[in-house]
Amino acid sequence: MSNWKLDYNKNNGLLLYLPLEEVENFCNGAFYKLSLKRYIGDISYSVAYFKNSLTYLDYKRIIVLCQKETGKRWIDLSIGQALSDYIDAKEIYLEARSRLGSELKNQDEKLYERFNEYRRAVDNVMSRKLRDKQMWDSFFMCAMQKSGNFSVPGSGKTSSVLGMYAYLKEKGLVRRIVVACPKNAFGSWIDEFKTCFAGIESLRCFNIHSPEYKNAADRKRAVKLESGNCNLFLFNFEALGTYSKEITSLIDGKTILVFDEVHKIKKIGGIYATNAVEIAKDAQYVVAMTGTPLPNSYMDIYNFLHILFPDEYNEFFDFSPALLRDPSPSDKVMINDKLQPFFCRTTKKQLSVPDANTDKIFCINADDNENRLLKILKMKYRKNRLALVIRILQLESNPNMLLQSLNLNDFRYLLDDSVEIDEIDFADYSDEFKELIISCKETTKFCKCIDLVIDLIYQNKSVVVWCIFIDSIKHISEALELSGITTKCIYGEIALEERQQILTDFKTGKFQVLLTNPHTLAESVSLHGVCHDAVYFEYSYNLVHLLQSKDRIHRLGLPAGQYTQYYFMQSNYKTDDGNWSMGEAIYQRLMEKERIMLDAIDNHILESMPTSDEDLNKIFAKLF
Repeated sequence: MSNWKLDYNKNNGLLLYLPLEEVENFCNGAFYKLSLKRYIGDISYSVAYFKNSLTYLDYKRIIVLCQKETGKRWIDLSIGQALSDYIDAKEIYLEARSRLGSELKNQDEKLYERFNEYRRAVDNVMSRKLRDKQMWDSFFMCAMQKSGNFSVPGSGKTSSVLGMYAYLKEKGLVRRIVVACPKNAFGSWIDEFKTCFAGIESLRCFNIHSPEYKNAADRKRAVKLESGNCNLFLFNFEALGTYSKEITSLIDGKTILVFDEVHKIKKIGGIYATNAVEIAKDAQYVVAMTGTPLPNSYMDIYNFLHILFPDEYNEFFDFSPALLRDPSPSDKVMINDKLQPFFCRTTKKQLSVPDANTDKIFCINADDNENRLLKILKMKYRKNRLALVIRILQLESNPNMLLQSLNLNDFRYLLDDSVEIDEIDFADYSDEFKELIISCKETTKFCKCIDLVIDLIYQNKSVVVWCIFIDSIKHISEALELSGITTKCIYGEIALEERQQILTDFKTGKFQVLLTNPHTLAESVSLHGVCHDAVYFEYSYNLVHLLQSKDRIHRLGLPAGQYTQYYFMQSNYKTDDGNWSMGEAIYQRLMEKERIMLDAIDNHILESMPTSDEDLNKIFAKLF
């Protein structure tokens, strides 16, 4: 009787041992060609080597196929102990992780002793003490080893991760944190590390964008030869591909790998996602962080689950892109049930951050010229509502912008979903329309914004003014400077080092008005120590931008009783069908989407937001 053996080893994966004299017949046989060939990478001498990409579920299928074939042909098939042990371990790994995650989130009393030991260890090596809920989140991430932290913006996610680092460092289990994040989040990680470990552990940071490195070769050399003593490494998402080899060399058993603002890694199979999964594949400790886990749809969980569990995704979750693209209500229940144990999520209310004041809305009546311009824009752009949003925002800020051609792709960041836009709107207006634009001086909304900011400055308050257009930022800055008010501006063209200096000067009171846009400064910047008033001159229906911009001044660390005030500017137009305000329509849509998010948190599920088309239809429902 012939003998076959299926076995496993760490270096080669699944193996099939055959009698040497049978190899040729095996390779020419129907069983190999029709059933096994798709799984096998190579056959050498008497050993068939299966592909490294196979999961343990594939192994189980192959065992069944071989059992059926050998049963028909009186061949003795043996299953090696290493293969049996590997499958058993895989069967129970994520099931055990899932049970542990549920127990941690429910703060099961059997975990109290371990939690209290964890808290004592963290408190001993951190200057800034974590709140109780933050400590549970930190304990969760440490115990799970690979997990998501989806706490809302401004709730102290960074400090919770640093608590995880503090514990594992104290136990001799890790020595550094490697962070992949947007470039504008670097400052927050640096500041938080210094604050959390002040007087206990000095920051030794490798910053991929440090000005001391002149080019990519310099940076690669520095990672390899000069960073051995660093405890914090900062890479932006764009750098992951260029420096993947160098970053991967840092990821060993003593490294915590963090993907901050992981919702930025959107496109399945995209460059960011491919690089992130490759870098994370051998990491022992991985945290995926975002305050807005589903800004687009359930598709957004595909990438971060592959980052956390690249080998186990198909085995445990197995959510296909098609399922995530359009899940039924029962699918959403199933997805959330499986996902729940693998992320923690804390609200600012749970951390006793004082509530912000009720928003102050300034409804400004448009003048006759502005009403006439809206009527013309409505007719021209009735079939392109994204362009209409942008053109109306330009009308309200500075009508001269209407004379410029508009590349819609430049404004993709306004959207809540990742739709493809490849369209240029050329400013081909009539001479009469151009004359009307030129005749417009400062808009009513612009003048009201200037008056409001001046009034706040006279009350000795610091103010952040949020805009969309760089033109608006510069225009408001110039008007305030003419009134004797010192301002600084941060937008995409401002170098990272200059941004950090501007933020430092704002925090130390060297000027009182900061003008910026959410696309540049909505993530990971803390201004709540010095500023409690934010003016929204321009805003889109992108909920992520709104929440993250609000949380620059409303976040963990505010003392009890401290007010936070937001001011929203809205132009009100007279139309043939009555009064209409795009600002009001967008604001109401944002409030509706925020309620969806808060309801989802209360119900312990991940929310799925409306599409851009749904938003636009709502916003213009009363205009058309």
